[in-house]
Amino acid sequence: MPKRIYQRLRYIARAGLRRRLRDVILMRGPQIYSVRREDLARLFIRGDGVEIGPLTWPMRLPPGTTVRYVDYASREDLLAEYGDNFSAQTAHASAVPETDVIDDATHMATFADESLDFVVANHVLEHLEDPVLALTNLLRVLRPGGILFLALPDARETFDDPRERTTLEHVLRDHAEGPEVSRRQHYEEWARHIEGHTGAELTRRVDEYAAEDARHHFHVWELDTFLAMLRGLDLPCRLELGQTNGHEFVVILRRVAAA
Repeated sequence: MPKRIYQRLRYIARAGLRRRLRDVILMRGPQIYSVRREDLARLFIRGDGVEIGPLTWPMRLPPGTTVRYVDYASREDLLAEYGDNFSAQTAHASAVPETDVIDDATHMATFADESLDFVVANHVLEHLEDPVLALTNLLRVLRPGGILFLALPDARETFDDPRERTTLEHVLRDHAEGPEVSRRQHYEEWARHIEGHTGAELTRRVDEYAAEDARHHFHVWELDTFLAMLRGLDLPCRLELGQTNGHEFVVILRRVAAA
């Protein structure tokens, strides 16, 4: 065997061993899911794009990419709103990046059609009341061939497990009639199943959520139910990947040119 080929094979073997060793070590800690996301990002993400709502967990992207951070408020306002929720074990205020663009993921009004190579939206879509409109606009701003990288909580692995899974019919109704038709139902599910309220206390808690315009998980999916919803929507994309990832699942969509 030529020496050059032998050296290449040794390098590949060592690289594979290093990766397996890395995964074994990381699996002993709580952050293996983020490393898996980054592995997928290296496979799919290139060019210039945005990450929406990263808060304390901005995703590490491949070398050579350019990313701007999008959120509904400035970094200062986000820290004022969420700072008390950061724990020493999982999050630090110093990890919150500056907001480059103030916009919302549902409309993406700041961005022109076909102006980005990728959009990352991890644990965002479940907080949006009209996911059909959001997906439409997240894909709208991508160039043909661009990537929409989504991570969402897997209801089976989170506190959302007791809640009913969101269906295609549900999101289409919210899109057609306006999300206010089911907003109170979502608040009631949260107060009942997550916080355990009943009776008069349940009604009082739902009223509080409505008054403060709470941004809970409006929608609840597993990988299979999310993919079933996507199959029922007429979106200009194809599915590149859908897989579970610990307490979440990752879905990667590629924008296709309009027919």
